[in-house]
Amino acid sequence: MIGSLFGRLAVILTVLALAAAALLIHFSSRSEQRQAALVQQTLHRELAANMVSDNPALSAGRIDKAGLENVFHTLMLLGPAFEIYVLDNDGRLRVYSAEPGQVKAERVDLAPLKRFLAGAALPVFGDDPRAPGQHRVFSAAPIRGATGQQIGYLYVIVGGSHQAAVASSLASRLQQDRALLFGLGGVILLVLLGGALFALMTRPLSALSREMADFRHSGFSRNAISRHLPGWHSREVTQLQASFAELAERVVDQLDQIGSADALRRELLAQIAHDLKTPLAALQGYLETWLLQHPGAADRDYIDVSLRSSRQLSRLVDQLLELARLEARQEGLTREPVAVAELAQDVVAKFALEAQAKGVNCRVDTEDQNLTVSADIAKLERVFTNLIENALRYTPAGGEVVTRLRRDGDAVAIEIADNGRGIPADKLRRIFLPRYRINHAESGESAGDRHLGLGLAIVERLLALHGSDISVRSEPGHGTVFGFVLPGREATS
Repeated sequence: MIGSLFGRLAVILTVLALAAAALLIHFSSRSEQRQAALVQQTLHRELAANMVSDNPALSAGRIDKAGLENVFHTLMLLGPAFEIYVLDNDGRLRVYSAEPGQVKAERVDLAPLKRFLAGAALPVFGDDPRAPGQHRVFSAAPIRGATGQQIGYLYVIVGGSHQAAVASSLASRLQQDRALLFGLGGVILLVLLGGALFALMTRPLSALSREMADFRHSGFSRNAISRHLPGWHSREVTQLQASFAELAERVVDQLDQIGSADALRRELLAQIAHDLKTPLAALQGYLETWLLQHPGAADRDYIDVSLRSSRQLSRLVDQLLELARLEARQEGLTREPVAVAELAQDVVAKFALEAQAKGVNCRVDTEDQNLTVSADIAKLERVFTNLIENALRYTPAGGEVVTRLRRDGDAVAIEIADNGRGIPADKLRRIFLPRYRINHAESGESAGDRHLGLGLAIVERLLALHGSDISVRSEPGHGTVFGFVLPGREATS
């Protein structure tokens, strides 16, 4: 599936959707953190200044380490999200309340504090003494002495290390929810973008596919060739459509040439066959007359051979004319109820003497003598004649040719079976081609029995006029069965 266009596009869109979801989660998380920091720092902007003014020691400019540590400890118990530090003018820590080892830095960078006090845009991030390298939002205020000079800063971190640790422990659930939310958003985005992209890309391809199908179903008509594709299409699709149009034009041109050549061939074949009928009829008449006038002539055998050859040639000419008319669709079809069992008996009776002379049992096998089909009686007789004649030709003495008739629902199934030499499997698909014949050495024919293979080609086309297909199954050495089905009608008694 990945090798297909759909599969590759699906993989690309899935990767893009997942990447987009990851980026959304990342930027959303950063945006939320920054927004939370802004809110915290805005709410507590005056916290340090208020703490300085409310504390008597700080407001008086005294930095009492013991007293301030107790105050800071109490305040941090009440507000564990705050970390309170007193800094000197160089940023060194003077007073704070923390367990031993928690504060790891000795001084704080004063540049963020000065920006904060100067009214810089929030949020402003400062150093975290408990986590060097990390930065937190804060509140700050100067501490001034009795004479008004600045002696340090009160530095209050909002949301310090303790809050960060709590937030980190609870962040996994938030991340799961966020991943689910953005993952779902990514899937929805994938479906929407994928559907739009597939519709956009496949519309011209679908149109081109329909054009190809229309061209095929129209019988490769030139009028079915289109050179316009709807909607947006890429250069590759445009080139593909142009190549198809060019190929279709060539196919139509070649089919026109083949059709013209085939029409000329059929016309020439029909004309030659028609022109041969008159001299053949004259030749056959003269030979028959000579035999009647010279019953005891010594060279009578030569004339007999010539007469048989002329009769065979006349039959082939008749077959050529019939095949030419069938291929040119000049033969009509007149359906009528036909007593098929009776018709088969008549055709078998026509070959009775020939079958007896060859020592072949030729018969009709049916359980219902009243079987009736809807067919053209003359053309159906021609089908029976060609198939039975063909079976007799390849069935040796002691063999059997059976015409089987049986009801098949509302239709009648017909089979002509023999137990002769059979047909090799590699030749079965070619026996209905005009002028194809099995090699006489393979079939057991003598050179004098060689003939054009027109009989089966005529049978196939006659049955096609009836809307029926002929089937064949054969096993070399065991015989051949030709079968077809015709629509039936109940016989009236």
